[in-house]
Amino acid sequence: MKKIFSLWLIVLAFAVTFVAVGRESGLDTAAAFDAKAIYDAKCVKCHGADGKGIKSLDPPDFTNAKWQASKKDAEFIAVINNGKETMPAFKGAISPADIKALVKLVRGFAPKSAAAPAKKK
Repeated sequence: MKKIFSLWLIVLAFAVTFVAVGRESGLDTAAAFDAKAIYDAKCVKCHGADGKGIKSLDPPDFTNAKWQASKKDAEFIAVINNGKETMPAFKGAISPADIKALVKLVRGFAPKSAAAPAKKK
């Protein structure tokens, strides 16, 4: 009985480690992060729920396929981390894994028939 219990403790320890490492490395695990909740809390007020942006603030239109194709993921990450013009910086307030998830979410605003977005690097 002790051996089975010990085995389960080891399995549990590996599972916890996997989730923690996945969160920091950007692995897309359901329990690791919720990009939609972060977007709703920190981005919607300027970028809108539909990604088109609040016109008076002049943010980019995330639904514009041409604009999306012209941007690399690294550019999105830099802007989220460091801010740009009226957009505040979120470095330290949002984990690197969650920022990667936000980039993926923003990419999802582009029309499905759009050209593939530029690669990360």
